[in-house]
Amino acid sequence: MQDDIDWVRVLLSWWPFIVMIIAWIVVMRVSRQRTASGATMIELYEQQIAETRRTNATLERIAGALEAQTPLGVRSHR
Repeated sequence: MQDDIDWVRVLLSWWPFIVMIIAWIVVMRVSRQRTASGATMIELYEQQIAETRRTNATLERIAGALEAQTPLGVRSHR
């Protein structure tokens, strides 16, 4: 009878760790799931970051061209 009580105590003391491990497994499975296009969520985020970088580079080139067009003695209203 005492052995049964000891096992219950052990299980009760370890339940938070078991729940965290199960939650980690679920999160890993969800993050590896594929979207309708076949790409994982991580791949989609990487594509979004690459697109944002390309957009930023384009905007920097446009800003540089606009600054080059303004006369040197005239400052913009910033």
